Amino acid sequence: MRLSKASDYALVLLARLDALPRDQWMSVREIAGTIGVPNRFLSNIVHRLVQAGILNSHRGVKGGVQLAKTANEITIGAVLEAMEDTMGLVDCVEHPGLCPLENHCDVQRFWSVTHSLVFAALKHITLKDITSYLKNSRPIASPMVTGTLVKERNDVDSIKN
Repeated sequence: MRLSKASDYALVLLARLDALPRDQWMSVREIAGTIGVPNRFLSNIVHRLVQAGILNSHRGVKGGVQLAKTANEITIGAVLEAMEDTMGLVDCVEHPGLCPLENHCDVQRFWSVTHSLVFAALKHITLKDITSYLKNSRPIASPMVTGTLVKERNDVDSIKN
């Protein structure tokens, strides 16, 4: 899986907005200039994040964007789901029935569990985890993520046996 630039820039945008006071709005043009992303491209990113309920937007002289939720409520998984057209590690996991090898494939189950493991982690890592890491270099490993990864790893281990 390779993330798009839009997903990468979305996380940069969200981290920037998280640094602002909760009630402050920031214009897309100002953010674009600050982080060095073309305004039109960032506007498209903002549009997707607003549709997903991650950002609020307000038009007008004092308008702009702000987080619609707290940084603890915004998961990286939700951001990626809003930004990416496809989330599968391999086509057979995301679109069963497309691969001609599917009925005879020995590794599809492995990819399925791996896909679940990766996205389970991303659904539990929050924007706050990312910004705290950036500020303090703290590891991103909440008990919920760690527990999910251990359970999923056991599933992977059962495939090996």
